[in-house]
Amino acid sequence: MFDFGDMVARPAGWLDGDGRDGEVVLSSRVRIARNLDEHRFTHNCDNEELSDILRESADVARDTSVFARHRFVRMGEISTLDRQFLAERHLVSREFLFNSANRALIVNEEEDVCLMINEEDHLRMQGFAGGFNLKKAHGRVRLLEEALAPGLELAYRDRLGYLTSCPTNLGTGMRASVLIHLPGMVHSKEINKLLDSLRKLNHSIRGLYGEGSEVMGNFFQLSNSITLGVSSESIIRNLSEMVTKVISFEERSREMLFRKARSLLEDKVWRAYGLLRYAHSVNTKEALSLISAVRLGVGVEIIPDVSISSLNRLLIYTQPAHLQMRLGKSMATEERDAARADYIRETLSRDTDQENLQEEE
Repeated sequence: MFDFGDMVARPAGWLDGDGRDGEVVLSSRVRIARNLDEHRFTHNCDNEELSDILRESADVARDTSVFARHRFVRMGEISTLDRQFLAERHLVSREFLFNSANRALIVNEEEDVCLMINEEDHLRMQGFAGGFNLKKAHGRVRLLEEALAPGLELAYRDRLGYLTSCPTNLGTGMRASVLIHLPGMVHSKEINKLLDSLRKLNHSIRGLYGEGSEVMGNFFQLSNSITLGVSSESIIRNLSEMVTKVISFEERSREMLFRKARSLLEDKVWRAYGLLRYAHSVNTKEALSLISAVRLGVGVEIIPDVSISSLNRLLIYTQPAHLQMRLGKSMATEERDAARADYIRETLSRDTDQENLQEEE
């Protein structure tokens, strides 16, 4: 059985907050969908064929230099809580949590490259980078694809590009995305206008955990919509240009809020900080909303002694599965809410103590 202990103890590298525009853009991700040419798409496969795909793909992947040090997880052999933990970690999709037989995840030790086997497509490769760095995320997933290609015959046609289970992924099979924080756009009522513009320009914006997920805490996933008839490089370039514009819009919205309603903004930020520092019960949605407000306060320099890395960590480690696995026990809702408040207080207190030590030195 796979041991999750070291993953629980150590956050993924993209949480360090050191990436470009790291306060607004938490992380960048590039996902590539591929299928094996000699097999049917997963939705048409029986268990025997899915098992063959899993064995063939895993054997090749684990022999690559990309996964020289890796974790291999058979989804059907772990608990529901374990699977939810991986989803909260952004390593697997929500779809991957169900019908888990003959599905597996391979992830490198740094958690910046992973491979889902037998999701909607046979192979879903993902590369991650902290902050706004789509090129780095793309480079990581390309290394994996290049390492897999000699050992696996991928389904490709000259006219259509890479064949995928869903026609919307035909061509490059690529979805590039950033996890972005847009409280200025939300509070200034400009977010709906932005959403309309993005759709017209063939980009999508979704909730914290992608397609079908709820928007919470002003955190969004911004990604490309078109994969056919465009190159991987143009997808990265176009999305990067769009994200740069969105960051500029967000900064202007924040400046306007700070200029026109500074006292209200400061009150909102400090109230959120006070609740996080002293509350003894906080549910998931409330925590994300309060973390968003404090993150905004850090961004506009209202709050000086909270680090972006701590806020990134809070975003993941206050989720239900992370809370329970960190404490090593299953908890009811009320107990989780209390544990979440405890963890938030501990994290923010460490930041304050660190700031005080630096001032004394």
